[in-house]
Amino acid sequence: MNAASCQMCGRLFMKQGRSPYCPSCSEVDYQNFLKVRDFIREPENKSTNIGILVEATGVSELDITRYIHEGRLIIKDNPELLIGCVRCGQPTNEGKVCSNCQRDMQKELSSLQESLTKSSSARAYRLD
Repeated sequence: MNAASCQMCGRLFMKQGRSPYCPSCSEVDYQNFLKVRDFIREPENKSTNIGILVEATGVSELDITRYIHEGRLIIKDNPELLIGCVRCGQPTNEGKVCSNCQRDMQKELSSLQESLTKSSSARAYRLD
């Protein structure tokens, strides 16, 4: 366990997991997440946008976006709740990276793995 400063309230606490919040702020954050999740689950709120969601729940846009990026809030069935891809900026409702960028990144990774495999198969010998 490491000592850390809570990103919400600034208090010092013993960090036990990946959360950047102290136990009391983690509970507040979880309750805010539940408010947002429950609001968008209602059938009449399926086509809500981020502004209405912020106004109705009192949860900041930054927190809502974080819930989406973390994969805690699934919004695939809501076309109005789009956030920007962190790589290209295009609107997406799939998490941090849009499907086009995911595909491009996968291709880049595959080509990098191939080049590493080719370079590791070439051997050099020294004559002493």
